[in-house]
Amino acid sequence: MSTQTELEITLREETNSNDAKAIRKEGGVPGILYGSEEDPIKIKLLSKDLRKALEQPSIFSQVINLKGSDNTFKVLLKDIQLNPASDQPIHVDFQRVSKKSKITLNVPIKYINEDICVGVKNEGGMISKNKNDIELTCLADDLPEFIQIDCENISLNASIMQSDLILPEGVELSINSSSGQDQPMVSCSATRAALDIEEEIGEGEEGEGIEGEDNSEGSSESGDETSKDEG
Repeated sequence: MSTQTELEITLREETNSNDAKAIRKEGGVPGILYGSEEDPIKIKLLSKDLRKALEQPSIFSQVINLKGSDNTFKVLLKDIQLNPASDQPIHVDFQRVSKKSKITLNVPIKYINEDICVGVKNEGGMISKNKNDIELTCLADDLPEFIQIDCENISLNASIMQSDLILPEGVELSINSSSGQDQPMVSCSATRAALDIEEEIGEGEEGEGIEGEDNSEGSSESGDETSKDEG
């Protein structure tokens, strides 16, 4: 399951357009909570808490708990506006999710054992990671923090395809992921240096063959001339 980030929020009621500025001046961030066929709720939270949460690479692909004084909301972070001058958050949008509703999100891919990959360690290949995330569909409570791909047993010129992924129970490829052509997630291929060496060897063998043929023809002609002189 995904990491559970928890943020404390306070419900707010705007009375004029200056409320948002006042919230930011006090070290807060105004936001809005929408979804689940309910009316949007205006909220605010501490800027320092939000900035810390944003340090997580998977923050946009996990279910977040927004804890109010009376209720806790399960949400997804949908959008965040930053001050272009300072990169500080100035507004945030959250979307409610329920335990019964399925969600579709891009989940990060975590690659392991690249250094002991068979194709790299024993066959001189190199790992090529083709995707950094994969779109999945599942219930909010089943959302994984990441999908792990083990590269150890990938041999040279082999791949792990999208259809080969081992997904947690209750998690499946989204319609967008499963309806298209199967895609390689990671593969092991020959290095550029190895290809250059093979190319040089091929050119060398071809050159030797031609040189040998020239010598043979020269010897034959020389032999013919000698026979004529003797005759």
